[in-house]
Amino acid sequence: MVNLTAIAGELKKMQVEKETQISDLVAFLFQQAVEQRASDIYLEPLDAVISIRYRIDGMLHDVAELPLELQEKLVSRIKVLANLIVYRRDIPQDGHITRGFREDGVDLRVTTFPTIHGEKVLIRIFNSSQVLFNLGELGFSPDTEEELRKLIFRPQGTILLTGPSSSGKTTTIYAALKEIAREKRDIANIVTIEDPVEYNLKTISQTQVNLSAGLTFARSLRSILRQDPEVIMLGEIRDVETAAIAIQAGLTGHLVISTIHSGTATGVFARLIAMEIEPFLIASSLSGVLAQRLVRVICPKCKESYQPSRALIGALGLKKISSPTFFKGRGCPECSRTGYRGRIAITELLTVNEKFREAILGKSSTTALDKVAEEIGMRSLREDGLRKVEQGITTLEELQRVIVSEEGMDIEDKQE
Repeated sequence: MVNLTAIAGELKKMQVEKETQISDLVAFLFQQAVEQRASDIYLEPLDAVISIRYRIDGMLHDVAELPLELQEKLVSRIKVLANLIVYRRDIPQDGHITRGFREDGVDLRVTTFPTIHGEKVLIRIFNSSQVLFNLGELGFSPDTEEELRKLIFRPQGTILLTGPSSSGKTTTIYAALKEIAREKRDIANIVTIEDPVEYNLKTISQTQVNLSAGLTFARSLRSILRQDPEVIMLGEIRDVETAAIAIQAGLTGHLVISTIHSGTATGVFARLIAMEIEPFLIASSLSGVLAQRLVRVICPKCKESYQPSRALIGALGLKKISSPTFFKGRGCPECSRTGYRGRIAITELLTVNEKFREAILGKSSTTALDKVAEEIGMRSLREDGLRKVEQGITTLEELQRVIVSEEGMDIEDKQE
């Protein structure tokens, strides 16, 4: 397996001035990113060099530094591939690489942004061959997976997913849609409204919003309801109008699946109320909320037992963990010396039942809703993460890094 050090060495050999060789340099940069399972490539002009970084398993890794004089040629080549305006260096631009470098299942989205040292470029890699669109392969706990299946096969209602950017929400939704399409192939009219459409799904009608043409989430949703869909996937609830239409659609015979930004599952209800959605509509329409994060998985090639610090064990409250053995990755060429390879979801799934509906109707605080959620059996993100630590899937350090409380403190701070 080619590691990041080898890539850096090869890039330095390719530092040349001829245009054809610049093309080779860009192609090599893209190809190696795909081989390393990177989700993003960053080209960042600094004071004297161009910093090349890959995002792998959610973490940024330095790959190489190239001379700053190559900046203009590199960016120009990428802009040509992405069909962007080459001479405009003073405005942000978005593009899509449809020629030059392409592989089966790989899609490249490009964004540029002007800085004082030149244009910063981000290339996002969508590789369908590496994405799991199967609920049974996302790493959910068996009981969570079973409950989520029950929710997505209800004839109507609204299901919301929450979590920060790059927490796997879209992958989970796509997996759910494919499950519905497979089970209800002859009767389900499934449509999506996205920004952007990240992966093409067979047998499902997908629409991309177009703000410049006035095709917003709200307008698209209002129009698509006239085509009598059974299942609607809405990329994100961003505003009051979209939230109101989505909640109403969940009440009128449609299954609506969407995302909304909130720290926790119970925090979603406070967010909707802040959008001035009536509590009785929320209680009647919302059938479940899934909050999720992605944690890195210990590399199986260099996995070994270790003893974490007492401070970390105490901060994470591990008194209930039955196994005294903890694991981590030592670091090897297979995982580029990080000790991790791949990611898995940790989740909290809140199924709205009568007791929770009463709490919503009573306009209970988020703290009170947390208590009710615990009483009805919801396992928190922290608890699901600790279970995966106990199973030797991830580490305590990774769990502490990923889980953040509503106040913006990490778990250790909250425990203190």
